[in-house]
Amino acid sequence: MPNLIPDWLPWMRPAGRLIWSVVLFIIGLIIFFVLLRREKPNRPATWSECIAGAVGVFAMMTLIYGVIPHEWITFSDKYLQWDTTSFVFRNNQDILGLGIHKWPFTMDKHNVRDIIGVVIYGIGLGLNVALFVIWQKRGEEKPEAVETPKKSRFGRPLRRRSATPATAGATANGGEA
Repeated sequence: MPNLIPDWLPWMRPAGRLIWSVVLFIIGLIIFFVLLRREKPNRPATWSECIAGAVGVFAMMTLIYGVIPHEWITFSDKYLQWDTTSFVFRNNQDILGLGIHKWPFTMDKHNVRDIIGVVIYGIGLGLNVALFVIWQKRGEEKPEAVETPKKSRFGRPLRRRSATPATAGATANGGEA
């Protein structure tokens, strides 16, 4: 497959498939939100609509749970060369160089690569659940705001509108101001 990513930066061409998979995932999210803006039809969904939705959801889940993490791991292994021989910090090395405390474990770049992979899966799971909930709640009427009765400064509800000072003086003088 030809790599159509320009070589403006040295890392762009090696990360081509990762970039394309993220772009396709974002396009899928845009399509989702466009479909979400439509009104929910009053009729039940047809067979073809259900199959098209299932194919779309399968494609999005394949991208976020399969392709994007795989391409990240491939990019970090092959281009960035994050393996177990390059360390972020080692066991018994000073934390921040202050000599106060030492690291209790060793962290290499391979571990960082795996942590980023887990973050990708976490983002995917969070989006998966959130988008399913949003899709199921589309078309529901939002509850109307219930107007709470105004209360006096003592916490009791008011029965009628209080008179303003101008009207209070006019009614006390027999209607004359």
